[in-house]
Amino acid sequence: MIAGFKDVTANPIKKLKFLPYTLVGIAAFTLNANPDTNIYLQIYITLLEAKLGIVLVYLLSKKLGQLSKGNDSES
Repeated sequence: MIAGFKDVTANPIKKLKFLPYTLVGIAAFTLNANPDTNIYLQIYITLLEAKLGIVLVYLLSKKLGQLSKGNDSES
């Protein structure tokens, strides 16, 4: 290992850094993908998804951070 660089392969949880964003994005896309839905309902759902998405990304990121810290202490 080169001095100053951490071994990324030692902690695979750090590779999941963008997983919360991906999950929220997929959920938002699938809920808005139906073109037959009333436009006002789509707008309302999008606003709810934005609020819930922020909370979900925060909670999932916090959980992944705790898992990452737990694995660092075991090494």
